[in-house]
Amino acid sequence: MATSGSISVALAAPQAQAATHGSSHVRALDGIRGLAILLVLIYHLGNSVAVEFGLPRAFRVTGLGWVGVDLFFVLSGFLITGILYDSKGNSHYFKNFYMRRALRIFPLYFSALLFLLLLRTAWPSLGLYGTSSDAWLWAYLTNVVMAVNGAGAFGLMDHFWSLAIEEQFYLVWPFVVFSLDRAGAMRVAFAMCLVAPLLRILLAFTTDNSIAIYVLSPTRMDALAMGALLALATRGQDAVDVRTLVRPAAWTALGVLMVLMAIVALSDDVSAHSQAMQTVGLSLVALLGGTAIVLALASPARHLFEHGVMRWFGKYSYGLYVWHPILWMIIFHSGWARSLRGSDPTQALVLSLVAAIGLLLLFVMCSWYLMESQFLKLKVKFQ
Repeated sequence: MATSGSISVALAAPQAQAATHGSSHVRALDGIRGLAILLVLIYHLGNSVAVEFGLPRAFRVTGLGWVGVDLFFVLSGFLITGILYDSKGNSHYFKNFYMRRALRIFPLYFSALLFLLLLRTAWPSLGLYGTSSDAWLWAYLTNVVMAVNGAGAFGLMDHFWSLAIEEQFYLVWPFVVFSLDRAGAMRVAFAMCLVAPLLRILLAFTTDNSIAIYVLSPTRMDALAMGALLALATRGQDAVDVRTLVRPAAWTALGVLMVLMAIVALSDDVSAHSQAMQTVGLSLVALLGGTAIVLALASPARHLFEHGVMRWFGKYSYGLYVWHPILWMIIFHSGWARSLRGSDPTQALVLSLVAAIGLLLLFVMCSWYLMESQFLKLKVKFQ
């Protein structure tokens, strides 16, 4: 997921800069990140309520929140590609990029893994740790192991599959942008947008492993490539004026939403694992993410994304993403939590929600102010 605490990416195209009032800090994209994490939080909250309190309708309403992860992918592709393209001529291109990424990502990521280690030691009977070795988490191979062993391989750390995809993208994409000119990089990104759904179609008709289709980098690279393609299109001498994309983006978003709703209705499945969603649906979701970025940059919709609430969630989105499944699985799905709920289901639900949200905010705030923000101060050494 795109994990900058704040966005400091200069859009190279003058037209794109005009669309954001000439500022190198594009506030509306903070709001895009905020929307993405809100969708993910709503998804997991609805799932927990549905499973633990017998309220399946809650998940019917919130079950499409998984698209928030795809929005993170598109935004990551857009921001990272912009950073890389704009810094191609600078010295220490690779060193600065990887050091800035490490300072933003590693402290929280590995702190969460240390927390898991302590939790295993102090609470070995929790029963939510999954069946696979934690060593794969440390190596950013969560998604590969889940493709083989299935969902639940890492229990309350399963959500790290998406962070693994992004880290794998970071290992390869800087070399692509550095080695090719703008047109060449755009051709590669466009090819990725085509190859990923073809791979998903092939796997969908030759295997019943829907988890592998959903979590492997080659089958999900179209979302990252969609953002990369948009970033490259709005840069360079023949850059596209992002304002000219607003009308087609709005109509595309409307059409994509109608098709996605039809897929959900016909399959009677709000998850990402119906055959239609696994194949073409995920590409449509990626396209929807691209239209959201365009509308946030240059349409009146930017006012929604620039709202303080949306930007607040965007600022803390990385911490919210990392901590919420770890804490919420304990609060909602552990035997210990079930034993404390009592006999009144309404009271138990309210108390569980209060505990889940309160504890998450406590962890996120402590994580940000005591650790993350301190490491981010070091990024100035790697401009």
